[in-house]
Amino acid sequence: MFHKEFRVKSQTVMRGSDRKKLRADIKQQYAGISEEQLAEIISTKEEMLTSKLETHSHETVIVYSIQKIPIFFQTEKIVYPTVYLLWKFPDFVLTFTTWPEVFKKLEGGAALMLPGVILPGECSANVLGDFSRDCCCAVRLRGNRAPVAVGKTAVSSTEMFHLGMKGKGVIVLHTYQDFLWKFGDKSELPILLAEEAQCLTVPSETLGFGEASLVDDVSFLTDHLQCSLATDKSADLETLPVPRTETDNFFLKTSEGEKVEDDCLVADLSPCVAMEQEDNSLPPMEMPDDLLYKCFMYALKTNAKRVKLPILTSTFFRNHMVPCCPKGRNLDVKKSSYKKLSKFLAAMQEQGFIKVEEQTKGVESIAVIDHEHDELRSFRIPSWPLSEPELSSTEQQTPGSNYSPPEITDMLLVTADVLPFMKLYGKEKGSAMLSSEVKQCLTEYVKANDLQDPANKRMVRMDMLLTQTLVHKNEYAEVLPFADLLPRCEEKMKPAYRLSFPGKEPEIKKGQVQPVILDISQRGANKKVTTIDNLDLYGIDLTEFASAVQKGVACSATIDKINKDDKRVTVQGNQIKFIGQLLKENYHMPQKYIKGLEKAPKKK
Repeated sequence: MFHKEFRVKSQTVMRGSDRKKLRADIKQQYAGISEEQLAEIISTKEEMLTSKLETHSHETVIVYSIQKIPIFFQTEKIVYPTVYLLWKFPDFVLTFTTWPEVFKKLEGGAALMLPGVILPGECSANVLGDFSRDCCCAVRLRGNRAPVAVGKTAVSSTEMFHLGMKGKGVIVLHTYQDFLWKFGDKSELPILLAEEAQCLTVPSETLGFGEASLVDDVSFLTDHLQCSLATDKSADLETLPVPRTETDNFFLKTSEGEKVEDDCLVADLSPCVAMEQEDNSLPPMEMPDDLLYKCFMYALKTNAKRVKLPILTSTFFRNHMVPCCPKGRNLDVKKSSYKKLSKFLAAMQEQGFIKVEEQTKGVESIAVIDHEHDELRSFRIPSWPLSEPELSSTEQQTPGSNYSPPEITDMLLVTADVLPFMKLYGKEKGSAMLSSEVKQCLTEYVKANDLQDPANKRMVRMDMLLTQTLVHKNEYAEVLPFADLLPRCEEKMKPAYRLSFPGKEPEIKKGQVQPVILDISQRGANKKVTTIDNLDLYGIDLTEFASAVQKGVACSATIDKINKDDKRVTVQGNQIKFIGQLLKENYHMPQKYIKGLEKAPKKK
């Protein structure tokens, strides 16, 4: 989940009520935790931050941090601990043990396969404890109790035993040295003494001695993990032999050229071959406060050196700070703990970087910049790539030029009324079908059972199954026209539609497709506004659309939140004619999916 860079959408200080709710959720999810442990983990004396993240796969994750160190993350309403927390409380969750060689695979996003799990005893149903599927768990390396990964179980303890310890064991969500770890203080993996036996046999050719020797598990792990995390891609190192026991027979022996069944994890046990990492000079996870500070310092040290003072604070932010923001990031003061630009600049004034004065009521300007400030002089300009300069109005792309309209197909959902009939053709309740597929099923059934009336080929004799499926209650019919079979069947199925965007998997939605609704609302005595609903259903970028309308009709256009999921664009005045043309010409939307075009102002 975090093996690739994510984006910080917002960050706020946690309220007391939210802190209480988090404590209640953790206590409910982890029944074994004591009040003392919970009070130690979530202290009421320390400030706690809530960060909303968007992962590379567009999943939304909530991260809870204390002193800028993430301790929990929440996804799909489940709260998981981070490795930082588990280093302090290593027995907080169910833990699996694996070999150090496996860590590089886990770090790359692979699941922990059952052959890689070290069992503490003979293979039995409860050798690792009694747990269910999707149970929160951690993974540690042999010889060290400090976990290196957090995830959830792919199977239950009983299923694990019946599968013969083969297949996926743990779906890994977070690992040591991933981007969530980099979101914290980047502490190194501690060495916590394991409870298991502290000695293991290592072949003599590995150590360079004449006979096999006994080495301490901890030193073996430390040296081995350092080797595993090496960044020298050109190193030509030998595979370190893994000590084997009877319970380790799940590791598959392979000769040169053979393929391992679970090659996603155990095919290559060469721990010292470092995985290629993307070259990215940009620090991947800048907190909103840190990003704001660095862009401010960047601006003072570069493009604001010769700025004419006084300068409006808003102008300084727009023309000098924003251009210093790294490529792919958005410099948004609202997502920081300051919330307002004036508060941030006041903090910078307290540190002596600038002096802010109020020129007129409510209008602030930067009057003085101290370019000789010690901290500013010692500040090193980041080497991150900057955003591309904004295009001029003549170079900007036409609204909707990057938009491809979705393909909308009417579908029918199988209901309980038609399920007995549709089961004959491999359909289940809720299956989506085209109208042509339903007609094909009816035709095949009539032909296969010879139900066509010999006297009139257009009529179908009703057997028990067709009667049960198509004939209404309190209705008697021995024969029905073949043309009536499809409408009767569609009547007993639920409507749906398939939404297919280019390059994405088709999505089935229940109900009738909602058109884009254009409406006129009265505001005040003689003011009208145009509202546009359901644009996001068709994948239209609301910000780009609102900007295009605002420029096209030279009036204000805002994006309003109707409820939790839906948003609306509101435009000043009756602009239905322009909006209709914009949707049809620029966004290539069929007129049948636009409702309200008749409300455009009539020509006088």
